[in-house]
Amino acid sequence: MKIRFILTAIWMLVWVLCATVHAETALWVSSEDAKLKSENTATSDTVKILPVGTKVSVLKSSDRWYFIRTSSGEEGWMYRGRLSDTPPEMEKSTQGDNLFSALGGSGIQAEEADTSRSIRGLSKETETYANSQNTPAKYREALDQVLAMQISEKDLQEFLKSGRIGEYAN
Repeated sequence: MKIRFILTAIWMLVWVLCATVHAETALWVSSEDAKLKSENTATSDTVKILPVGTKVSVLKSSDRWYFIRTSSGEEGWMYRGRLSDTPPEMEKSTQGDNLFSALGGSGIQAEEADTSRSIRGLSKETETYANSQNTPAKYREALDQVLAMQISEKDLQEFLKSGRIGEYAN
């Protein structure tokens, strides 16, 4: 009776292990500069930076982190917010010299973009709308100030770290 119980327990353990091995989940890198880390912390060494669209297999998870393997066999930890369960929509085509043709659903034509307003402020279309809605000048000036701000990647990472946001959350 005892041997039968032990054999049943061993069989169940083997079955669970086999099911776990075959249940690897496929995910895709969904954000720029997705860092494959040596440990499941944002401050650990970066093993490699994976491009958007890279398909990975999840081997295990811990809190907000996945231990993954790339198709080339590299393994490491990645913050779950950098991965998606669906492949990202890649560029559809590059037709002519329309700068925005690869963006799905974009109706903006490159020749319509006013360069001085593409960098800051309202586009021609949104300015027309703002005029029709009598949007006060102070709101437009505030928008110009916000859009003129330049935040470096280092500053962004420090902000996330100090606020314990995203991959820096505990």
